[in-house]
Amino acid sequence: MHVWNVRNQVGESPVWDAASRSLFWIDVRAPAVLQLFPDSGHLTRWLLPEVVGALALAQGKQIVLALRHRLALLDTDTGELSLMPVIACEPEGNRLNEGKVSPSGKWFVFGSMDDRTGQKQATGNLYRADAGGSITRLHEGLVIANGIVWSADGTSLYFSDSHAGLIWHAPWQESLGCMGQPELFATSPEAEGRPDGALLNRAGHYVSAGVSASCLNTFAESGALLEKTALPVRAPTMPCVGGADGASLFVTSLVRPGWNVEGTQDGKLIEMTAPFSAVPSTRWLGSMLY
Repeated sequence: MHVWNVRNQVGESPVWDAASRSLFWIDVRAPAVLQLFPDSGHLTRWLLPEVVGALALAQGKQIVLALRHRLALLDTDTGELSLMPVIACEPEGNRLNEGKVSPSGKWFVFGSMDDRTGQKQATGNLYRADAGGSITRLHEGLVIANGIVWSADGTSLYFSDSHAGLIWHAPWQESLGCMGQPELFATSPEAEGRPDGALLNRAGHYVSAGVSASCLNTFAESGALLEKTALPVRAPTMPCVGGADGASLFVTSLVRPGWNVEGTQDGKLIEMTAPFSAVPSTRWLGSMLY
């Protein structure tokens, strides 16, 4: 295991870019985009003008970001940030959170969450953006949208509500970007590890960061808990397979307000030998946002 001391407040959304042999991810509260070249240890940061909730690869040297209330494209060559209009139906107290590119690259599916302190409400939504930037709401009634992944054949979409500790799956029609009626897939409460970011490995298992229990939870296709893997951080946020030949498993983490992080690995990036393989990340086909 290797621990990268990246000092994140809320590390999230790691994505391996095979073309550059580097890992991209975000620090939600910095707010910033980070890029690590594990071979050399070189780390680059791009500071952002507002809070960021998700990152995915786009075309060329671009990455798509979910900012507070809108999407954006960051050109990592020039640092130029192209902004999309604000999503009008999002409540002021919400922010965007989590996002992944669909198997064909046609759709960027992302969520939102109640970002207020105190008692949170189910004001979060699930959206999809097409390659032209047009946005459609897929689902509503979530507190913290998270854990977005697709089945290997692209016919099922998984997502979670981190606040409720619930994971769903729903039929997915990739050609149209349509989601069917969600069904409960698994529950993972506070003590077991509320479900944060996730991946689906090649065996068809849903691997979820247990953000409240220092672990990764691996669920079978039936939704049964198969394995719990302990991690050296109190709040892991999302796993990602990458590195040379997909041999590494990266896990981001966060630091909660008031935590004393001295002598801990909290807020750092964990890299370990991957115990499974996973489908590489897809690039979003969107290239212009208006």
